[in-house]
Amino acid sequence: MSLSALAPYEAMLVGLERKSRLRTLAPRHGIDFTSNDYLGLAGAPCLKAAISAAIEEGVPAGAGGSRLLRGNHAEHEALEAEAAAFFRVEKALYFGSGFAANVALFSSLPQRADLIVHDA
Repeated sequence: MSLSALAPYEAMLVGLERKSRLRTLAPRHGIDFTSNDYLGLAGAPCLKAAISAAIEEGVPAGAGGSRLLRGNHAEHEALEAEAAAFFRVEKALYFGSGFAANVALFSSLPQRADLIVHDA
């Protein structure tokens, strides 16, 4: 695309800036409540070290698919056993997403007369 072909877009951007309507990408700062990393764990040094150690031990990296499709892994069971011990319960079960957890919960636990109150 030639520079002359970009002129109308440049003029539009200049017009938006003149009206204080030009949007820019700002660097992240503060607590991020707009993403799945609202706890700020994605860049935590302790998690980076744990991930590196796990890869060195041969633990597969990445989701690769659900347990239902790709099969169970010893790390799944270790995580659930640790969670059960932490919460002082008999068993714990982790889901790949909040949606999957809600589908499992709401399709199996409530009884006919139960009232479920939840947000959108």
